[in-house]
Amino acid sequence: MTLDPLSSTMDGMTGLAERLSPPGSVPYPGEHLGLRFRPMRASDAPAVYSLIRETETMDDTAHRVSTREIADMIEGRHGVDWVETIVGLDRERRICAVASVRVIRSQMLSSVGEDSQRAHATIRAYTHPHWRGRGIGRALLYWQDGRARQMLVDTYGSDSERPSSISNFVDAHMTDRRRMYIAAGFYAKHMFQQMYREIVGGETRPTPKNGYSVVAWDSVAPGDLDALHAEVSSRDINARCFGRSWDALTHSLEMRWSFVACDSSGAPIGYIGVSRPTDRWAATGVSEANIDILGIHPDHRGRSLTSALVRSAIAAVSASGVAKIGVQIDRQHDAQTHSMYEHLGFVDAQAEVFYTINQ
Repeated sequence: MTLDPLSSTMDGMTGLAERLSPPGSVPYPGEHLGLRFRPMRASDAPAVYSLIRETETMDDTAHRVSTREIADMIEGRHGVDWVETIVGLDRERRICAVASVRVIRSQMLSSVGEDSQRAHATIRAYTHPHWRGRGIGRALLYWQDGRARQMLVDTYGSDSERPSSISNFVDAHMTDRRRMYIAAGFYAKHMFQQMYREIVGGETRPTPKNGYSVVAWDSVAPGDLDALHAEVSSRDINARCFGRSWDALTHSLEMRWSFVACDSSGAPIGYIGVSRPTDRWAATGVSEANIDILGIHPDHRGRSLTSALVRSAIAAVSASGVAKIGVQIDRQHDAQTHSMYEHLGFVDAQAEVFYTINQ
Protein backbone atom coordinates (compact mmCIF):
# COMPACT_ATOMS: atom_id res chain seq x y z
CA MET A 1 0.00 0.00 0.00
CA THR A 2 1.28 3.48 -0.86
CA LEU A 3 0.44 6.69 0.95
CA ASP A 4 -0.81 9.98 -0.39
CA PRO A 5 2.22 12.28 -0.67
CA LEU A 6 0.06 15.38 -0.55
CA SER A 7 -1.65 14.55 2.73
CA SER A 8 0.52 16.33 5.29
CA THR A 9 -1.72 18.46 7.49
CA MET A 10 -3.47 17.79 10.76
CA ASP A 11 -6.91 18.82 9.36
CA GLY A 12 -9.32 15.88 9.43
CA MET A 13 -6.53 13.53 10.49
CA THR A 14 -7.48 9.98 11.36
CA GLY A 15 -5.57 7.64 13.63
CA LEU A 16 -2.02 6.62 12.75
CA ALA A 17 -2.87 2.93 12.42
CA GLU A 18 -5.69 3.65 9.97
CA ARG A 19 -3.47 5.85 7.82
CA LEU A 20 -0.37 3.66 7.86
CA SER A 21 -2.15 0.28 7.70
CA PRO A 22 0.79 -1.60 9.27
CA PRO A 23 0.92 -5.27 8.21
CA GLY A 24 0.33 -7.96 10.80
CA SER A 25 3.76 -9.42 10.08
CA VAL A 26 6.68 -8.49 7.85
CA PRO A 27 8.79 -11.39 6.57
CA TYR A 28 12.51 -11.11 6.01
CA PRO A 29 13.70 -11.44 2.40
CA GLY A 30 13.45 -15.11 1.40
CA GLU A 31 16.47 -17.42 1.33
CA HIS A 32 15.72 -18.10 -2.34
CA LEU A 33 17.47 -14.78 -3.01
CA GLY A 34 20.71 -16.35 -1.81
CA LEU A 35 21.10 -14.74 1.63
CA ARG A 36 19.73 -15.67 5.04
CA PHE A 37 18.52 -12.69 7.07
CA ARG A 38 18.42 -12.31 10.83
CA PRO A 39 18.52 -9.43 13.38
CA MET A 40 21.84 -7.67 13.79
CA ARG A 41 23.92 -8.60 16.85
CA ALA A 42 26.52 -6.46 18.58
CA SER A 43 29.23 -8.86 17.41
CA ASP A 44 28.20 -8.08 13.80
CA ALA A 45 29.32 -4.45 14.09
CA PRO A 46 32.82 -4.82 12.58
CA ALA A 47 31.50 -6.76 9.56
CA VAL A 48 28.55 -4.37 9.10
CA TYR A 49 30.84 -1.36 9.26
CA SER A 50 33.24 -2.97 6.78
CA LEU A 51 30.42 -3.80 4.35
CA ILE A 52 28.98 -0.29 4.51
CA ARG A 53 32.40 1.27 3.99
CA GLU A 54 33.04 -0.96 0.97
CA THR A 55 29.69 -0.22 -0.68
CA GLU A 56 30.00 3.52 0.01
CA THR A 57 33.39 3.56 -1.70
CA MET A 58 32.20 1.53 -4.69
CA ASP A 59 29.07 3.65 -5.07
CA ASP A 60 30.89 6.95 -4.41
CA THR A 61 28.17 8.03 -2.02
CA ALA A 62 27.89 11.55 -0.66
CA HIS A 63 27.05 10.37 2.87
CA ARG A 64 29.46 8.22 4.88
CA VAL A 65 28.09 6.29 7.84
CA SER A 66 29.69 7.20 11.14
CA THR A 67 30.68 4.90 13.98
CA ARG A 68 27.96 6.66 15.99
CA GLU A 69 25.33 5.34 13.56
CA ILE A 70 26.75 1.81 13.91
CA ALA A 71 26.50 2.19 17.69
CA ASP A 72 22.85 3.24 17.28
CA MET A 73 22.22 -0.02 15.40
CA ILE A 74 23.68 -1.96 18.32
CA GLU A 75 21.56 -0.11 20.89
CA GLY A 76 18.44 -0.88 18.88
CA ARG A 77 15.27 -0.05 20.76
CA HIS A 78 17.14 1.15 23.83
CA GLY A 79 18.80 4.18 22.22
CA VAL A 80 17.57 7.75 21.89
CA ASP A 81 15.98 6.71 18.59
CA TRP A 82 14.66 3.21 17.94
CA VAL A 83 16.81 1.52 15.30
CA GLU A 84 16.02 -1.98 14.04
CA THR A 85 18.60 -3.65 11.77
CA ILE A 86 18.79 -6.94 9.91
CA VAL A 87 21.76 -8.51 8.14
CA GLY A 88 21.95 -10.98 5.26
CA LEU A 89 24.52 -13.78 5.38
CA ASP A 90 25.84 -15.93 2.56
CA ARG A 91 26.71 -19.64 2.87
CA GLU A 92 30.06 -18.78 4.47
CA ARG A 93 28.20 -16.64 7.02
CA ARG A 94 29.65 -13.44 5.65
CA ILE A 95 27.45 -10.36 6.02
CA CYS A 96 26.61 -9.22 2.47
CA ALA A 97 23.60 -6.99 3.07
CA VAL A 98 22.25 -4.82 5.86
CA ALA A 99 19.02 -2.83 6.24
CA SER A 100 17.82 -0.60 9.07
CA VAL A 101 14.73 1.32 10.13
CA ARG A 102 15.08 4.28 12.50
CA VAL A 103 12.10 5.85 14.25
CA ILE A 104 13.02 9.39 15.25
CA ARG A 105 12.11 9.71 18.91
CA SER A 106 14.28 12.79 19.50
CA GLN A 107 11.99 15.57 18.29
CA MET A 108 12.95 19.05 17.15
CA LEU A 109 12.14 22.19 19.14
CA SER A 110 8.38 22.63 19.47
CA SER A 111 8.64 26.07 17.84
CA VAL A 112 9.90 24.66 14.55
CA GLY A 113 6.41 24.14 13.18
CA GLU A 114 4.29 21.30 11.84
CA ASP A 115 7.18 18.90 11.23
CA SER A 116 8.22 19.06 14.90
CA GLN A 117 5.22 16.84 15.72
CA ARG A 118 5.64 14.39 12.84
CA ALA A 119 5.97 10.65 13.45
CA HIS A 120 9.00 10.00 11.28
CA ALA A 121 11.04 6.95 10.26
CA THR A 122 14.14 6.81 8.10
CA ILE A 123 15.46 3.77 6.25
CA ARG A 124 18.86 2.71 4.92
CA ALA A 125 20.09 -0.40 3.12
CA TYR A 126 23.41 -1.63 1.78
CA THR A 127 23.99 -4.63 -0.47
CA HIS A 128 27.38 -5.78 -1.68
CA PRO A 129 27.65 -5.24 -5.47
CA HIS A 130 28.16 -8.99 -6.00
CA TRP A 131 24.62 -9.60 -4.69
CA ARG A 132 22.81 -6.89 -6.61
CA GLY A 133 20.42 -7.51 -9.49
CA ARG A 134 18.76 -10.46 -7.69
CA GLY A 135 15.81 -8.68 -6.09
CA ILE A 136 17.41 -8.27 -2.65
CA GLY A 137 17.05 -4.48 -2.71
CA ARG A 138 13.33 -4.64 -3.44
CA ALA A 139 12.82 -7.30 -0.76
CA LEU A 140 14.68 -5.20 1.80
CA LEU A 141 12.65 -2.11 0.92
CA TYR A 142 9.43 -4.13 1.35
CA TRP A 143 10.60 -5.22 4.82
CA GLN A 144 11.68 -1.68 5.74
CA ASP A 145 8.40 -0.12 4.62
CA GLY A 146 6.27 -2.62 6.54
CA ARG A 147 8.45 -2.58 9.63
CA ALA A 148 8.57 1.24 9.67
CA ARG A 149 4.76 1.34 9.72
CA GLN A 150 4.65 -1.13 12.60
CA MET A 151 7.30 0.72 14.60
CA LEU A 152 5.67 4.13 14.10
CA VAL A 153 2.32 2.85 15.36
CA ASP A 154 4.04 1.07 18.26
CA THR A 155 5.92 4.25 19.19
CA TYR A 156 3.16 6.85 18.87
CA GLY A 157 -0.01 4.80 19.32
CA SER A 158 -2.65 3.64 16.88
CA ASP A 159 -4.91 6.63 17.59
CA SER A 160 -2.21 9.29 17.24
CA GLU A 161 -3.15 12.13 14.90
CA ARG A 162 0.46 13.08 14.15
CA PRO A 163 1.26 13.33 10.44
CA SER A 164 3.75 10.61 9.52
CA SER A 165 6.49 9.96 7.01
CA ILE A 166 9.02 7.33 5.94
CA SER A 167 12.06 8.61 4.08
CA ASN A 168 15.57 8.02 2.77
CA PHE A 169 18.31 9.82 0.88
CA VAL A 170 19.45 8.27 -2.42
CA ASP A 171 22.47 9.46 -4.36
CA ALA A 172 21.30 11.08 -7.58
CA HIS A 173 23.58 8.99 -9.79
CA MET A 174 22.11 5.71 -8.46
CA THR A 175 19.30 5.62 -11.00
CA ASP A 176 18.30 1.98 -10.42
CA ARG A 177 17.75 2.60 -6.73
CA ARG A 178 15.80 5.76 -7.46
CA ARG A 179 13.49 3.83 -9.80
CA MET A 180 13.01 1.22 -7.08
CA TYR A 181 11.88 3.85 -4.57
CA ILE A 182 9.49 5.43 -7.06
CA ALA A 183 8.00 2.02 -7.87
CA ALA A 184 7.47 1.46 -4.12
CA GLY A 185 5.40 4.65 -3.82
CA PHE A 186 8.04 7.12 -2.63
CA TYR A 187 8.32 10.53 -4.24
CA ALA A 188 11.25 12.92 -4.59
CA LYS A 189 10.66 15.88 -2.28
CA HIS A 190 14.13 17.48 -2.27
CA MET A 191 17.30 17.42 -4.35
CA PHE A 192 20.33 18.22 -2.22
CA GLN A 193 23.33 19.42 -4.20
CA GLN A 194 26.74 19.04 -2.59
CA MET A 195 29.05 21.96 -3.39
CA TYR A 196 32.73 22.38 -2.58
CA ARG A 197 35.19 25.24 -2.53
CA GLU A 198 38.87 24.42 -2.73
CA ILE A 199 40.98 26.24 -0.14
CA VAL A 200 43.89 28.01 -1.81
CA GLY A 201 45.39 29.44 1.38
CA GLY A 202 45.55 32.98 2.67
CA GLU A 203 41.78 33.59 2.68
CA THR A 204 40.88 36.45 5.03
CA ARG A 205 37.81 37.34 7.06
CA PRO A 206 35.60 40.19 5.77
CA THR A 207 34.48 43.23 7.73
CA PRO A 208 30.67 43.44 7.74
CA LYS A 209 29.02 46.80 7.02
CA ASN A 210 26.19 48.78 8.64
CA GLY A 211 27.33 48.17 12.21
CA TYR A 212 27.22 44.38 12.03
CA SER A 213 30.00 42.18 13.39
CA VAL A 214 31.02 38.52 13.18
CA VAL A 215 32.26 36.89 16.39
CA ALA A 216 33.33 33.44 17.49
CA TRP A 217 30.48 30.98 18.12
CA ASP A 218 31.55 30.18 21.68
CA SER A 219 31.68 33.86 22.64
CA VAL A 220 27.86 34.06 22.53
CA ALA A 221 25.62 32.81 25.33
CA PRO A 222 24.05 29.43 24.39
CA GLY A 223 20.61 30.63 25.44
CA ASP A 224 20.77 33.53 22.99
CA LEU A 225 21.65 31.14 20.15
CA ASP A 226 18.82 28.80 21.16
CA ALA A 227 16.32 31.65 20.91
CA LEU A 228 17.72 32.82 17.57
CA HIS A 229 17.58 29.32 16.10
CA ALA A 230 13.97 28.92 17.23
CA GLU A 231 13.06 32.15 15.41
CA VAL A 232 14.93 31.18 12.24
CA SER A 233 13.59 27.62 12.20
CA SER A 234 9.98 28.67 12.76
CA ARG A 235 10.04 30.05 9.21
CA ASP A 236 12.63 27.84 7.49
CA ILE A 237 12.31 24.06 7.74
CA ASN A 238 15.32 22.15 6.44
CA ALA A 239 14.74 18.48 5.67
CA ARG A 240 18.38 17.81 6.47
CA CYS A 241 17.75 18.95 10.06
CA PHE A 242 14.44 17.14 10.46
CA GLY A 243 13.98 15.28 13.73
CA ARG A 244 17.19 16.64 15.27
CA SER A 245 17.29 18.87 18.33
CA TRP A 246 19.43 22.00 18.46
CA ASP A 247 21.85 20.17 20.76
CA ALA A 248 22.16 17.35 18.22
CA LEU A 249 22.74 19.82 15.41
CA THR A 250 25.51 21.62 17.27
CA HIS A 251 27.27 18.90 19.27
CA SER A 252 29.82 18.13 16.53
CA LEU A 253 30.60 21.68 15.42
CA GLU A 254 34.16 22.96 15.33
CA MET A 255 34.10 26.15 17.41
CA ARG A 256 37.23 27.46 15.63
CA TRP A 257 35.33 27.38 12.31
CA SER A 258 31.86 28.48 13.51
CA PHE A 259 30.67 32.07 13.87
CA VAL A 260 27.78 34.31 14.91
CA ALA A 261 26.70 37.58 13.30
CA CYS A 262 25.61 40.35 15.69
CA ASP A 263 23.83 43.65 15.21
CA SER A 264 25.12 47.02 16.42
CA SER A 265 23.89 46.29 19.96
CA GLY A 266 25.76 42.97 20.08
CA ALA A 267 22.63 40.82 19.82
CA PRO A 268 23.06 37.65 17.70
CA ILE A 269 21.11 37.76 14.45
CA GLY A 270 22.79 35.01 12.40
CA TYR A 271 25.00 31.95 12.71
CA ILE A 272 27.08 29.47 10.73
CA GLY A 273 28.01 26.09 12.18
CA VAL A 274 30.86 24.18 10.54
CA SER A 275 31.91 20.62 11.32
CA ARG A 276 34.87 18.37 10.60
CA PRO A 277 33.43 15.24 8.86
CA THR A 278 36.12 12.86 10.03
CA ASP A 279 34.46 9.79 8.49
CA ARG A 280 34.87 11.34 5.06
CA TRP A 281 38.48 12.24 5.88
CA ALA A 282 39.17 8.59 6.66
CA ALA A 283 37.25 7.35 3.60
CA THR A 284 38.65 9.76 1.01
CA GLY A 285 42.03 10.80 2.39
CA VAL A 286 41.11 14.46 1.84
CA SER A 287 40.66 16.93 4.70
CA GLU A 288 37.47 18.94 4.46
CA ALA A 289 35.08 21.07 6.48
CA ASN A 290 31.31 21.12 6.08
CA ILE A 291 28.76 23.87 6.66
CA ASP A 292 26.10 22.08 8.71
CA ILE A 293 23.81 24.92 9.76
CA LEU A 294 23.37 28.49 8.55
CA GLY A 295 20.64 30.92 9.52
CA ILE A 296 19.85 34.64 9.47
CA HIS A 297 17.04 36.29 11.42
CA PRO A 298 14.29 37.24 8.93
CA ASP A 299 14.52 40.94 9.90
CA HIS A 300 18.20 41.09 8.89
CA ARG A 301 18.23 39.27 5.57
CA GLY A 302 19.34 40.85 2.32
CA ARG A 303 22.29 42.64 3.95
CA SER A 304 25.15 40.33 2.86
CA LEU A 305 25.36 38.66 6.28
CA THR A 306 25.21 35.16 4.81
CA SER A 307 28.19 35.96 2.61
CA ALA A 308 30.06 37.47 5.57
CA LEU A 309 29.49 34.36 7.70
CA VAL A 310 30.51 31.97 4.92
CA ARG A 311 33.64 33.95 4.12
CA SER A 312 34.55 34.03 7.83
CA ALA A 313 34.25 30.26 7.96
CA ILE A 314 36.33 29.86 4.80
CA ALA A 315 39.09 32.01 6.30
CA ALA A 316 39.10 30.00 9.53
CA VAL A 317 39.21 26.70 7.64
CA SER A 318 42.04 28.06 5.51
CA ALA A 319 44.02 28.96 8.64
CA SER A 320 43.72 25.32 9.74
CA GLY A 321 45.27 24.05 6.53
CA VAL A 322 42.17 22.10 5.45
CA ALA A 323 41.88 21.28 1.72
CA LYS A 324 38.25 22.22 1.02
CA ILE A 325 34.91 23.25 2.51
CA GLY A 326 31.54 21.86 1.48
CA VAL A 327 27.83 22.60 1.85
CA GLN A 328 24.57 21.02 0.70
CA ILE A 329 21.92 23.13 -1.01
CA ASP A 330 18.29 22.23 -1.66
CA ARG A 331 18.22 22.82 -5.43
CA GLN A 332 14.41 22.74 -5.59
CA HIS A 333 13.99 25.60 -3.11
CA ASP A 334 17.31 27.45 -2.81
CA ALA A 335 18.22 28.68 -6.30
CA GLN A 336 19.28 32.07 -4.92
CA THR A 337 21.44 30.41 -2.25
CA HIS A 338 23.06 28.19 -4.87
CA SER A 339 23.99 31.28 -6.90
CA MET A 340 25.45 32.92 -3.79
CA TYR A 341 27.71 29.93 -3.12
CA GLU A 342 28.78 29.86 -6.77
CA HIS A 343 29.76 33.52 -6.42
CA LEU A 344 31.90 32.54 -3.41
CA GLY A 345 33.78 29.92 -5.44
CA PHE A 346 31.79 26.76 -4.65
CA VAL A 347 31.17 24.26 -7.48
CA ASP A 348 28.71 21.38 -7.79
CA ALA A 349 29.76 17.86 -6.80
CA GLN A 350 27.52 14.94 -5.80
CA ALA A 351 23.78 15.22 -5.24
CA GLU A 352 21.28 13.32 -3.11
CA VAL A 353 17.53 12.95 -3.58
CA PHE A 354 15.25 12.93 -0.53
CA TYR A 355 12.53 10.32 -1.11
CA THR A 356 9.55 10.15 1.20
CA ILE A 357 6.09 8.70 1.77
CA ASN A 358 3.92 11.09 3.79
CA GLN A 359 0.57 10.51 5.45
